[in-house]
Amino acid sequence: MLRKKEIEFCFECDKFPCQNLKNIDSRYQEKYFLSFIGNLKRIKIIGAEKWLQEQEKLYTCPKCNGEICIHDAECFDCGNKINPNIK
Repeated sequence: MLRKKEIEFCFECDKFPCQNLKNIDSRYQEKYFLSFIGNLKRIKIIGAEKWLQEQEKLYTCPKCNGEICIHDAECFDCGNKINPNIK
């Protein structure tokens, strides 16, 4: 449905969360402490625009205001090692 552009977000599907999404979510939670399913649930509650604003704030380096890579948990600009998903 998503590929056919019948829906905009996975949470609009009756099968949410499907097994494919659960598999990806599990891997990302284990490797990067990030949940696609959690993010989609948050988008459903607050909307995509506000969610993007939250993510921008979350992934901004506190040392230099650069972007933090979710995969490397490191600022692209100053190299600060930080994973904003670990509280």
